[in-house]
Amino acid sequence: MDRNEVRVYVIQSLREVLADREVPLIEESTDPMRGLGLDSEDGVDLACTLSDKLNFDIPHKINPLIDDEKKRPRRVGEIVDLVYEWLEPNKEGNNGGH
Repeated sequence: MDRNEVRVYVIQSLREVLADREVPLIEESTDPMRGLGLDSEDGVDLACTLSDKLNFDIPHKINPLIDDEKKRPRRVGEIVDLVYEWLEPNKEGNNGGH
């Protein structure tokens, strides 16, 4: 799966988490917490939705909406990069190291 495919899944998952709310255009620079009105609890829903869509378990200690090291919300592009990085080692393990 390439990064653009991951981006599509992240945006679809954000739209699902937003459910009934009006959803503005979501770009890589969008801050889901400040720009879309999500909170840290929505990060749990996002992680579950992404896990289901990608058939990959996102670590329970990670909230995709929050960058704990930088102590700030992640932007959509950062979430895409994070998920893409998680999938890469998994991909290698499933393809015999390729």
